[in-house]
Amino acid sequence: MLDKTDQPPGAAAPSLECLAAGAAPSETEGKVRVQLLFENGAVLPVEMSNAAGAALSKGLAEELPKK
Repeated sequence: MLDKTDQPPGAAAPSLECLAAGAAPSETEGKVRVQLLFENGAVLPVEMSNAAGAALSKGLAEELPKK
């Protein structure tokens, strides 16, 4: 899907629109599982360390608008 787009030199890489994300404990100790749902129905499961999950959570909290 992404490889079929034309990009000018130096342009940012295209991205997929993620409709939803969820997190759950991993079956592997010390890891968390994040699942991303895309508009075409595909789900991308990602396993990361708890520290990486905490960093992601902190980064999202900083970037999301405050109410």
